[in-house]
Amino acid sequence: MSKAKILILVLVVTLLVSGCASTPTTTTGTTGGTTTKATTTVATTSATTTAEPLYFNETGMPIVDEPITLKIAGRFTSFQTTWKDNLQLEYLTEMTGIKFDGDGLSTEGWQEQKSLMFASDSLPDLFIASDFSAYELLEYGSEGQLVALNDLVDSYGPAIQNAFAEFPVAKAMSTSGDGNMYTLPRINPVIRDMHSRYWLNKVWLDRLGKQVPTTLDELYDVLKAFKDEDANGNGDPSDEIPLSGVNGGGEYSGLILNALGVNVRNGDYNITATEDGTVYCANISDAYKEYLKYMNRLYSEQILDNDLFVQNNDQLVAKAQQNIIGGANVAAMYITAGVDIGYDYIQIDALTSALSNKKMVSASTGVSVGHTAITNVNEYPEATIRLLDYFYTEEGGRMAYVGVEDVGWYWIDKAKGVWDKMQPEGYNNAEEFRNSKSTIQNGGWGAWERAEFNAGQGSENALWLNEMSIRDSFPYFVTQFPKNYLPLNEEDSKTVTTIEADLTNYITQARARFITGEDDVDAKWEEYVTQVKNMGIEQIVSIYQEYYDVFLENMG
Repeated sequence: MSKAKILILVLVVTLLVSGCASTPTTTTGTTGGTTTKATTTVATTSATTTAEPLYFNETGMPIVDEPITLKIAGRFTSFQTTWKDNLQLEYLTEMTGIKFDGDGLSTEGWQEQKSLMFASDSLPDLFIASDFSAYELLEYGSEGQLVALNDLVDSYGPAIQNAFAEFPVAKAMSTSGDGNMYTLPRINPVIRDMHSRYWLNKVWLDRLGKQVPTTLDELYDVLKAFKDEDANGNGDPSDEIPLSGVNGGGEYSGLILNALGVNVRNGDYNITATEDGTVYCANISDAYKEYLKYMNRLYSEQILDNDLFVQNNDQLVAKAQQNIIGGANVAAMYITAGVDIGYDYIQIDALTSALSNKKMVSASTGVSVGHTAITNVNEYPEATIRLLDYFYTEEGGRMAYVGVEDVGWYWIDKAKGVWDKMQPEGYNNAEEFRNSKSTIQNGGWGAWERAEFNAGQGSENALWLNEMSIRDSFPYFVTQFPKNYLPLNEEDSKTVTTIEADLTNYITQARARFITGEDDVDAKWEEYVTQVKNMGIEQIVSIYQEYYDVFLENMG
């Protein structure tokens, strides 16, 4: 055999031996929207093949057989001073094999500290409970400091994929303007929590022989009867307050504007869109003018509580418990008026009017984003996405919301789906234990929380409330405009924030003047609209339109 052939043979054998003996290694990087991985090439007697990464299990638990450590960072709740010895993290380590290092930071300093982490490139592997804004996600993602999750979810996130299939809006809200996902959503689709609730006393209706109103005109007639007659049956026809509420409670804008054909929930300043996707400011629409005139009529005739703009919740509760309030916009009347009176009330929703015959209840998506993000220093993105994927399973959704069964929560009546949080000795209330020890933070992991479970929290009252919303409101749900979740870049976000601060104050103050009659709606309307336009509303609408178009495209 020639020396050349012998040399070649030696080199081949050497390469084979070194290839078989090498330890599998993985490295990650992000280019555009694709996470790339270098894998180990293994030589065999028959062929050369590319092996899958060997450090994690693609399915099942544990996620890793050999422990790995993720450095985490995020925002504390008001109850927390450390994440050390957190029961949720301890359980996750036991189940997955993933250890956690690092800690949270106080709410007061969180935004500044988060910015410093990115500016100094001193990043954790995983952000949780981190409150990323849309423009932060896009900025840090486009700079490569946050990892695009698209391919990771496609490869190792089956539960996340299931969530996106059931809630397409969750994927759209998680997608930045460049088409990449740098965060995952929290999905909490409990129907009772997705809309504003308005209550009317059914016992009073029955006593006066009135039907449940279905239009704005019928609502006025019912409330007028509450004022003029002895609706509460105590012998005094003058002590009833037909409609009440609290200062800053939205002043029934959702209920009445929905009836007038405008898709908004309770609020002071409302950007919304038509069914064809045209963005506009509801507060300068013809429907809003009619809302102001309707509310002014109720106020001037003392059908609407004239303390509305100065009254706090304690004052409202005191009135409600005397059985002198016919209706209110509160979370639950059995809380405000007490259980002895509270169940006399029913929800009213989906009214119509001369301007609109469409029954509508403006509702949130039940989705929020910006809680979690994986950074480019993370050496284990596959294992990390598998960890996050767990929170989109049914068990993981419960874990994210309230911790481990019989540690963070317990069944009251499993057959009925009623449960409650744990309150161990030494804690002032169950919420303190949940938000300091049994979880990292409500919503901090993102997660898909199943409505069937969350709806049963606390008591059968909570289930009753949810069942009423499902029956009376859910059939008419229309998703509200996703104003706070459009992926504005930093420049547009600053523009919007600056203009909206003054605009919101002006609109709120003008509404109070119109409703109380200090300003006449017809006489001052054009002046009001002109001022709103001069303050920059058209620029605001133009910005939101651009991003809403992209959002609708992402919805498919």
